[in-house]
Amino acid sequence: MAEKSLKEAEKIREIVGQDLLGGRIGLLLGWEKGHYWWQSRPLFAKNEADLEKLTWDSFCVINLSRYLLEELKEHGKVGVLVKGCDARAFNRLLQDNMVARDRVVLYGLPCPGMLDYGRLNEEAGGALISISESNGSVTLKTGTGEKSVERDQVLMKKCAECVYPDPVVYDQLLLSPQGKKEGVERFKSVEDLEELTPDERFAYWEGELSRCLRCYACRQVCPFCSCRECFVEQDNPRWQGRAYQPGENFMFHLVRAYHGTGRCIDCGECERACPVDIPLQELNRKLIKDINQLYGDYEAGVDAEADPPLLTYRPDDPAAFSEK
Repeated sequence: MAEKSLKEAEKIREIVGQDLLGGRIGLLLGWEKGHYWWQSRPLFAKNEADLEKLTWDSFCVINLSRYLLEELKEHGKVGVLVKGCDARAFNRLLQDNMVARDRVVLYGLPCPGMLDYGRLNEEAGGALISISESNGSVTLKTGTGEKSVERDQVLMKKCAECVYPDPVVYDQLLLSPQGKKEGVERFKSVEDLEELTPDERFAYWEGELSRCLRCYACRQVCPFCSCRECFVEQDNPRWQGRAYQPGENFMFHLVRAYHGTGRCIDCGECERACPVDIPLQELNRKLIKDINQLYGDYEAGVDAEADPPLLTYRPDDPAAFSEK
């Protein structure tokens, strides 16, 4: 871990520790190191020993707000460390009445962007042992030597395209803000797909979705997938077949995507969690782009008071019909 990250993690532990050990919160959702140096997993801290495991580094990618859907009532107030995407996820859950605002304490963490282990390993040429960071560059250490690359080159794709690295809602901001990013080309791949013919687009998505295992990892990490019972698990009526067929894969992903229209915060967790690397963010961003064109620019989760376009009626809403 870089020296800066160590100091920041120490500062975070000191601040949240006062609230946890002082009784303001009964549980803290944060991150701890996983089995490997390039993994940081969710931490459920309840005491001082747990707090010692708390980390803040370039691999704290997992969105913690999603864990607020678990049954946590026995802990009283819950503290959550939130990056930009975590904070937007919290606002989405708040809008869906899935969490109570007065039961959660949000600790804001402006995010510099998380590193992609796959890209790091590719740049290193394999056999990556460890990394160190300094002044916007990353030094890759292998068994044969070292190599330095620009940090922006090895960011996770979703972080490189993130517009809101700072939390949009918090009770206490723990680190200095990064500022909103401008000029990010979020919809370039969507526009490229729109240039294809309908048959070409169908063939593209048929090829991508044919790899789907229907493991539902995308659903499990998704902030807008907050239904207590998913349609794929309903038996009466049964919407989703059990057979492994391309049509069933289309059914799941299209229904899920349309369910999130106007509600997707573009955090990219679905694509990150997919074990077969389906570009699910392209599907979601197509619907985000269409919503913006039809109803004006709208960013889900940025403002908890702003009603999602498809849940709000206005007399001047665009329609596919007109009075004769």
